[in-house]
Amino acid sequence: MRDKRRLIEWGKDGLIVLLTLSAVWLLSMTPLVRDSGLPDLFFHEESPGTGTSAGDQAAAMLPVRLAVTGEGGRCGVQYDEALLEELFPPLGALLGDALASAGQPQAMSEADWRRSLGGSGIYFDFAGDVPLSALERWLQGPGETELAGSARRVLLCAGAGDQVLLCWQEADGGPFFSASTALTQALHLEPVTAGAAFNGAYFAFENQVLADRLAPYTLITEGRQSGAGYAVSAPLSGESERLAVLAALSFGSQDHAPVNGGEVYLDGGDRLVVGDGGVVTYRAVQGDKYPAGSRLSDGVEAARALAESTLGALCGEARLYLMSAQEREGMMRVRFGYLLDGCAVYLGSEGWAAEFLMEDGYITQFTLRFRAYAANGESTLLLPVDKAAVMLPDLAAQGRELVLQYQDGGGAVVFPGWVAA
Repeated sequence: MRDKRRLIEWGKDGLIVLLTLSAVWLLSMTPLVRDSGLPDLFFHEESPGTGTSAGDQAAAMLPVRLAVTGEGGRCGVQYDEALLEELFPPLGALLGDALASAGQPQAMSEADWRRSLGGSGIYFDFAGDVPLSALERWLQGPGETELAGSARRVLLCAGAGDQVLLCWQEADGGPFFSASTALTQALHLEPVTAGAAFNGAYFAFENQVLADRLAPYTLITEGRQSGAGYAVSAPLSGESERLAVLAALSFGSQDHAPVNGGEVYLDGGDRLVVGDGGVVTYRAVQGDKYPAGSRLSDGVEAARALAESTLGALCGEARLYLMSAQEREGMMRVRFGYLLDGCAVYLGSEGWAAEFLMEDGYITQFTLRFRAYAANGESTLLLPVDKAAVMLPDLAAQGRELVLQYQDGGGAVVFPGWVAA
């Protein structure tokens, strides 16, 4: 497999650091890292196999949930962006190496998927349906391997012998697949899972009461008692912000005219409309202003770059995440949303913050919905998810997943609440 020697060396380095830094990280009070061997891997500032460019791109790939399962139980983290940012880089490097070295996918039964979730492994939930090719590109850099399909839930788990398997569920609740990787349990999986401190996390299907109320892969973690509130504003109300967006989109500020509810800017026949409410739309005539490449992973990266340089630069304490990427009959559609402290923001009536359409290797249309979020120091009381499932029966009546979500309908303040996803 590609880069096998580098993987072995990476594993040796991880084991050395695991031993030499454990005393320092035993002081950590975070639930996933306290009294475990995990912090020694998390302490790396730079992981082999993940260059600077890939690391920067991986910011868009921060999962909303992580779970590490070992012999001592399971550690789960969700709705804690700061902790996820701390823990993900070395785990993401492992995932990138697994994706880059993955063999031919094989169909996997749901029963085997559930058994694998209960065994030694690392579970990632990315909130949106992410093309595996884009995930590899962001975590590993462009490689020779390009897995087809998209997934929200991905698992690295123990296979036969010393093998580590890459497993995933296809987008939209589709079938399950597994693939062999160049990773080994001894060098890569066991150093992560062996010292994981149990914090009581479990999946809904593992609890007899919740299995009848919630979607099976709802992750249950120790409940939080409050959720932060955020003040919301329209960042394009200022002239400097508007000029910055125009520059990021390679439009001049001179050739423009008023239209109903905003200003239209022209570049040849291409039109960019900046609405007074913070919605920016683009329609191409020539069609060659924003190259997007021929592969879905190229299109996702082109869309990400534009979204981060515009929405990402002005969204305050939010961050962008990839909600979906689809390719059909030569057309690509890519959508991004906002996250606040690991919770998705459902924006307006459709939920997404940015939508890009691509054809013949170029972005031909997009819509950007600018919102800026700033913590206002207020909070709201929240039930733990297991109690919410019991005490809010209307939300769990259809056996759906309960998630914390911010709903931004255009008001000045947002707070999180439980919704059935």
